[in-house]
Amino acid sequence: MRPVSDRVGCGMETSEPRQDTPRKFVATLPEGRELEWLKLSLAELGSVVPAASDNLDEVLGLLDLSNSPILFVGVNRNDLARASALIEGVLASRPLLTVVAVGEGMSQDELLTAMRAGARDFLTVGSRASEARALVRRLLERVPTERDDHAARGRVLAVASARPGFDNAFFAAHLAMAIRHERPGTGVLLLDLGIPPADTLGLLALESSFTFFDAVRNLRRLDHTLLASALPTHDSGLQVLAMPEEEDAAEEVTTAELYLLLGALKRHYSHVVVNLGGLPPGGFLQVMLGNADEVILLADQSVPGCRQNLRRLEQMREAGTQVQSLRVVVDRYQPRTAPDAATVAAKLGAPLAAVLRADDAQRLRAINLGRTLFELAPRAPYARAVRELVSELRTDETPSGTGGGWLRRLTGGMG
Repeated sequence: MRPVSDRVGCGMETSEPRQDTPRKFVATLPEGRELEWLKLSLAELGSVVPAASDNLDEVLGLLDLSNSPILFVGVNRNDLARASALIEGVLASRPLLTVVAVGEGMSQDELLTAMRAGARDFLTVGSRASEARALVRRLLERVPTERDDHAARGRVLAVASARPGFDNAFFAAHLAMAIRHERPGTGVLLLDLGIPPADTLGLLALESSFTFFDAVRNLRRLDHTLLASALPTHDSGLQVLAMPEEEDAAEEVTTAELYLLLGALKRHYSHVVVNLGGLPPGGFLQVMLGNADEVILLADQSVPGCRQNLRRLEQMREAGTQVQSLRVVVDRYQPRTAPDAATVAAKLGAPLAAVLRADDAQRLRAINLGRTLFELAPRAPYARAVRELVSELRTDETPSGTGGGWLRRLTGGMG
């Protein structure tokens, strides 16, 4: 199945007023009781991003990408020196950051050591969740405003669908190509993580030996030169990074690695279009959807397809995935067949963004030739609809009125 560690996790969606951007907290706690307690305790305030290690560069990278206002550092009597060094190192680079020590039954010596290193306060594992939230709320009120010059600038547009298939890759490739055409002077990356793997490479007649896992292994080396030389580039200028086609190439990827990779890509590309079609529910999908600026759910008119996509949305809601914006695109649309596109979108609880006609013959020709409809039939309804969608998405800014309320609308519409 998906080559991602189960260690990936997110917070729980609640009725607390939603922030414009879902809040995230970075924690250097080991997997287990401490981390799970912190996640559950702070679920109403945001999601907890666990660092895979206490490596200073990795922690700083996660802080930059997540814009976490608070860092939670695990403290125990057997490793006080490590925790103190991490706190001091982080605060040396981020002096305005708030650090909170977390431990089980911390002694006075442990507490004093953490405070001397720079921790602002402490949480005891197992204490009441309401107490932990009250402390964090007080700290958040005192967080100073600091411009983050390290923040990534690129936008992430995710294409999701509960059903695997080539249609997901076909749409993601055309979406990325349309963005590239509309903004020819910017860098656009197509990140193909869908199932079946690497379909977009075939559609664009590209080959690549540098895969998603290679990018994860080379996080520290991901600069403009490496990306320009390692990633295949379409004639339009669109670059592609995909999963390997060989199943035996699967590797484990941690939450921290996913965050760091997205951060690196957003620094080098103005837009990253991610194909998540067919991915099963789990940590991988949660992290990718939770970090997208826009999520497009690709659905068809079939009753089984609607049910499967609705169930996937429920699973994401139950896992606490916080999505900034969700829209529905109805694919292979038959105008004289029920349910119509508006009904499909209403059932899925999100605004209808576009309808894509079947155009089976044209699609098959494009797939077999390794070319897009923009090249073969630029005036085809499918090509026109994608171009119009890109214009309506206003990809340089977050759309208004389509925020995370879709999760609550979905909950209220389940009946």
